[in-house]
Amino acid sequence: MTRFLCLALLCVAACEGPAEIGPDAGSEVSEVGQGSPARGALVVNEVLARPESGPDSIELFNRSDAAIDLCDYFVSDSLDRLDHYYHLGDAPPPQECQPKTLAAGDYLVVFADDDAAAGSLHAPFKLGDADQVHIVSTRGETIDSLIYLLPAGSKGESLARQPSGEGLFWISAPSLGSANPEELRP
Repeated sequence: MTRFLCLALLCVAACEGPAEIGPDAGSEVSEVGQGSPARGALVVNEVLARPESGPDSIELFNRSDAAIDLCDYFVSDSLDRLDHYYHLGDAPPPQECQPKTLAAGDYLVVFADDDAAAGSLHAPFKLGDADQVHIVSTRGETIDSLIYLLPAGSKGESLARQPSGEGLFWISAPSLGSANPEELRP
């Protein structure tokens, strides 16, 4: 009898009309902020995956009041692929890394072009239309992440935190190396 009652209640609930759909379900990607608000000191601030020219790029931002030693961090597009980890200092562990700091309020642009021969700040991966970017500590802790989906037909626009260094990611004009523009492009 209890089983019949539960089944009947489920049928009645299903017949009450359409369920409320949240903004992520069925919306155009450009109408919805992506990711989550920034929490840590070092954050992903902007991602440019389909530039009109030049390489894919990731902008990091030190939103704290103190310098951050980049020897303690990696950036990656895949947490489970060690060959996609780029060490932000000049020597990954277990090697000794000479301090390389990012001053409070400063930006750092990493080129995601899979071109290590191009020198420093060139990560061993490229970004896709649906991809992810992570900042990971040398202790293995994820510091900040963005899993994103670019809108169809988007080219030359970035996903940028609005407001810069704080909020969700929105389609925006690229502003690599400086504060993100305040206007949103839904």
